Amino acid sequence: MKENQMPVPIIVLNFGHSVLRNLDDYTEAASEIYRHYRQGQNVVAVTSAQGDQTDILLAEARQIGPDEDAKNLPELIQLGERRSAALLALALERIGAPAFVRQARDLGLKAKKSTLVDLNTNQLEIDLKNHDIVVMPGHVAIGEKDRTVLLAEGGADMTAIYVAKRLGVKAKLLKDVEGVFERDPKSSGPQPKRYNKISYDDAKKVAAPLISPKALEFAKKHQIEFDLGTPGISSGTTIGKLTGKLTETTTPKKLRIAMMGCGVVGGGVYRRIKSHSERFEVVKILVRNTSKYIDQGYKPEELTTNFQEILESNPDVFIDVSGPVEPALEYCKLMIENKVHIISANKQAIAEGGLPLINYANNKNTQLLFSSAAGGGMPVLEMCIREKGRITRVEALLNGTTNYMLDEISSGKTYADALADAQRKGFAETDPTADVSGLDSAAKIRLVALLGFDEQIDTNDIQRDTIENFSLSSPPLGAIKRISTCWKDINGFSSKLELKDLSLNNFIAQADGEEAHAIFYFEDGDQYKIRGKGAGRWPTTESVMADLYDISNLE
Repeated sequence: MKENQMPVPIIVLNFGHSVLRNLDDYTEAASEIYRHYRQGQNVVAVTSAQGDQTDILLAEARQIGPDEDAKNLPELIQLGERRSAALLALALERIGAPAFVRQARDLGLKAKKSTLVDLNTNQLEIDLKNHDIVVMPGHVAIGEKDRTVLLAEGGADMTAIYVAKRLGVKAKLLKDVEGVFERDPKSSGPQPKRYNKISYDDAKKVAAPLISPKALEFAKKHQIEFDLGTPGISSGTTIGKLTGKLTETTTPKKLRIAMMGCGVVGGGVYRRIKSHSERFEVVKILVRNTSKYIDQGYKPEELTTNFQEILESNPDVFIDVSGPVEPALEYCKLMIENKVHIISANKQAIAEGGLPLINYANNKNTQLLFSSAAGGGMPVLEMCIREKGRITRVEALLNGTTNYMLDEISSGKTYADALADAQRKGFAETDPTADVSGLDSAAKIRLVALLGFDEQIDTNDIQRDTIENFSLSSPPLGAIKRISTCWKDINGFSSKLELKDLSLNNFIAQADGEEAHAIFYFEDGDQYKIRGKGAGRWPTTESVMADLYDISNLE
């Protein structure tokens, strides 16, 4: 059968040097990209040099170079942008989002007299199809005589808008302000109002320091609309033909966060929340043994073994990163009763609660978000929600731990050694029963069935292959994978979890280690492929944080 790959919307995001001031900012930039990726967009990320890196490189050049017109100076200065692109790709890799770095030369990005004139869009589209997220340095191009050249000041803005024009997609410039304001929002006095949209000419008057003049002129000449905003805030300003109204802006409400569980994932979530003390506050963490966590440096007043203290802490959001169905399910219901939003990475509890739990939250006008309950850094549940009604089949690797173990066993390790490695790297729990027996994947299959097919199924309805004590009797023909499959046909709904020896050309087979891949099949013959890391602290943490930002932006 001929494969029809569903077209995927693309967005170009430019990260200016004002939002890439230090190494921690790359984590936030990666989060911004992931939030777009999980909404079903492929992303071209254009980076500026970090902070004062360009000034540092120029100072080095002045010590040994001939002058500022030196032909080879761009070769040095571009290292700032290239370093920045590599750091962003590493931050994306840590959270499990697919990312691929491309240089100006790779993409045929050419300039004449510091003006961009060409781009190999075919290569960029191939890269996006194969990798979903492409990171490229801004401000750099290939000039005459095949030399590296630098664009004018604000060249990363220009790069992003030029790439967006050539691809025929939207660009968003990310700065350290939430859009274009009537005056500098950092100046003293009352909070200024923000434009929801502004014309090219008006933007030139009131936002000159924010946007490269050359990029603005290019956008005006070609009538290219683009957005300007800041990471983590969904609103911003659209720059285009017309100027709209000024609106009041408000600082997002500081959310009080209560957590249940503080293990591998919980510890990662805790660290991320604490790094955003202006937006989130951890008020209580429910654990089994407070002394264990006090020894690790947690504050005693943050910890409790009593759920009543969680309720009395008056949280806005309850984050469940525990394991068993109970008491998690009961506690979630109590929180919903008290109008507390829920974010859950507990796939067993959410699968057991099913549609009644979802309906209960809806009836209470309370958010119940659980994207981290399946897929890790692969947004499989978001895809189910977006495309429900046209999905006919889903094939996915829903357990990164067992995928890692099967790859290790296929390379010659014993089951025991592969499990020990998975536990050492934080992919597998001390008790790996749920992973190896298939109970973990079964819970995720139940969530896919519920969100993608409107089907409520029981764990016992799912045919499951175990990998406990698995060994190979002969070398595989391709790659051994344990695939979760859900499908609906004239015979009704079916699901299974089975070990298969897949051809290496199969998209599912190309997932290495803890990676996860999924293919969605639609009734019109289209397919949609997604990928990410399916296990580990940081991919799951990122899914939790993306849910938390969704709630924050609604409050």
